Amino acid sequence: MTPALRREHHLAQSFPRQKVSQGELDRFIEPFGSGLHHLFVLRVGGNEWVGRKVLQHSETVGWHISSVLQPWMLLGPLAEWHWGNQGAVIYFHAVSAQEKETAFHNALTQSGSEVRFPFPAMDDNGRECVCPPEYWQCNESLATQLDADEQHFRQHCTSLLSSLSSPGALIHDPACSTGEFIAHLAGELPDRQCLGSDRSASMIEYAKKHHGTSAARFYLADARDIATTGIQCDVLILRFLNAEVMSRKDAQRAFLDMAAGVKPGGTILLFGHTPVLIAVPYMAQVLKLELISSVAARPGHTELFQFYRLRTPA
Repeated sequence: MTPALRREHHLAQSFPRQKVSQGELDRFIEPFGSGLHHLFVLRVGGNEWVGRKVLQHSETVGWHISSVLQPWMLLGPLAEWHWGNQGAVIYFHAVSAQEKETAFHNALTQSGSEVRFPFPAMDDNGRECVCPPEYWQCNESLATQLDADEQHFRQHCTSLLSSLSSPGALIHDPACSTGEFIAHLAGELPDRQCLGSDRSASMIEYAKKHHGTSAARFYLADARDIATTGIQCDVLILRFLNAEVMSRKDAQRAFLDMAAGVKPGGTILLFGHTPVLIAVPYMAQVLKLELISSVAARPGHTELFQFYRLRTPA
């Protein structure tokens, strides 16, 4: 086990370890390395809380990092943080477990709430870490891995689009990966048109093989070329403007290009397994999109995950 992985397992067993009384200032140090991209900031009610994503355990997949955040991952209201030779030194106010749960509940009901991840995944040289093209050569192991942490996304999208979209609406997933996501929507929303594409030939081959009986249609294409295809959709699903998939700069460029492929008054849904890279409120302002919400949770669960819903100008 690598030192980084040992640290993750240690944090999973001991996090958070409160050292001071409630209301007093405490601190948490995240050293240089792969853990930096697990730090997050929750903005709710005009205040900012700081937290750290930690390994979770399930019987099906064992220890894993999930896109679902839990209240206990919060450290507390952010006071300040410093950057130096130690890494990121975060100062926060110690609060009770109940106050953390209340912050999560408020984030779902108060406008302007958002979860942000300041640091991207980085390599040993401090540069953004992006998976090489060969990583996306599809096989059963990779397909299982990619599909494992998206049940909550499928559930939320199905519920949302059942009322948000109309019969006949075109739902486009331009980086459909294994096809599991768009095929699920096609099964749950049979009166919508569901279209999936990916630039990986092996992914499209896998999608057609495993979802050939689905009403979803699949084709080979680079998502960043969507503006030149002439396809105009009612709902654009973006699940790849994320850490480890591309750099922040490339994610911003891709978002600018793809927003043009949505009909007036249409919907853009932006989320993913790893943190969303772009500054969505800023990009919404640039493109004159209406940012409706930024976080979501499954019914009956005290949790949060990044889930941006935007509407194009009518």
